[in-house]
Amino acid sequence: MVKPFLYSLQLMIWSGYATVELLSKRDELTAKIILFFVFAYLAYGIAKMNVHSKKKAFFVTCSSLFVFFLGYTVIFLFIR
Repeated sequence: MVKPFLYSLQLMIWSGYATVELLSKRDELTAKIILFFVFAYLAYGIAKMNVHSKKKAFFVTCSSLFVFFLGYTVIFLFIR
């Protein structure tokens, strides 16, 4: 079973990514892609340390990424 605090930790990582991306508006697309992969690797590494399975870690990382950016998109649709 996945530890409950792992999802909140993952969401904090993706919140940090969104904050850094918002602060770097003048960066090129390649820099933003590299930044995304750095945060994704960090999130995957933390998940792998906690669940001790590559498959579960990948699933936890992808699901938290999906949930965060779905909520992120919905919130920004209502703000704009």
